[in-house]
Amino acid sequence: MSKIDLRTEFIQLVNESLITIYSAEETETISGIITKALNNYELTERSTDLVIYDDENTRLLKRYCACLLIDGKSKKTVEAYRLTIVKLAECVQKNYTDMDAYDIRYFLACEKDRGNSDRTLENKRANLSAFFQWMTLEELINKNPCFKIKPIKCAEKVRTAFSQVEIDQLRSACKNLKERAIIEFLLASGVRVSELCQMTLADISFDNLSVHVVHGKGAKERVTYIDDLAKTHLQKYLLARSEDGVCLFYNRHHQQINPGGIRSILKTIEKRSGVSNVHPHRFRRTFATNLSKRGMDIQEIRKLLGHSNINTTLEYIYTDDSKIHALYKQYTA
Repeated sequence: MSKIDLRTEFIQLVNESLITIYSAEETETISGIITKALNNYELTERSTDLVIYDDENTRLLKRYCACLLIDGKSKKTVEAYRLTIVKLAECVQKNYTDMDAYDIRYFLACEKDRGNSDRTLENKRANLSAFFQWMTLEELINKNPCFKIKPIKCAEKVRTAFSQVEIDQLRSACKNLKERAIIEFLLASGVRVSELCQMTLADISFDNLSVHVVHGKGAKERVTYIDDLAKTHLQKYLLARSEDGVCLFYNRHHQQINPGGIRSILKTIEKRSGVSNVHPHRFRRTFATNLSKRGMDIQEIRKLLGHSNINTTLEYIYTDDSKIHALYKQYTA
């Protein structure tokens, strides 16, 4: 196809998209501007032959994923990175080492058209930026093409902690010892759901109420604690359960419970209680918020949660407007 034909085809494709948004007159005006601008450029067709680059991209991606695992990233996190990078290659159909900022923008635009939220798009952009930055440090490319792409602004969601009334409702909605033990353990310890599922009896010290988190995010070990209420309900559950294995919690099939099993139990309690948005991470936020309200230093809360960055901890702590208003009155009186 000649260069003139390519330009004509390009303008036609642009017009087809413009006419769905703008009037015919506006489309014609914009089309004219683009046509004049194209006079200074040459268009070429991109090859869509996957065979040329598929093997090279696969080798490069395996190498990157191995580095992430060595650096302590969880398998779940590495898989999220891998899927984003694979989708980029499927969309752009080029070697990773040959991709530029336009390719990244095109991929993100396609993902947006597929219905991805701004938050999801920003996560994908960040994943790709980390990947290309790694290639830069490995001297596989000269510069990170994502540096030209600004972070995508996302609407901030207000992630609230459970109120005391909601906590009481959740407790009242528990129908057996296991449900109550899970609720109390999550409230008191602030552990992640993945950490809870991998815990064994040996990780709990009922003498000093400590919890040894062995399988933390990024393979980091830490110690957190439970209170007397959690201890009481956990011991009641352990004495009454039929399983005699080492796992802290088992599912109904007498196998070690998984995150999906915990979420299913919490959703059941949610329906009974009338409390909305009951999920494991909200217990973690409630844990952090309650400790902050009682005056614990933010650095200590960070250690209990297992965060590397204190800014992440700050995002977990919810302060309602009434408290801010009360403090304002206190300091301005």
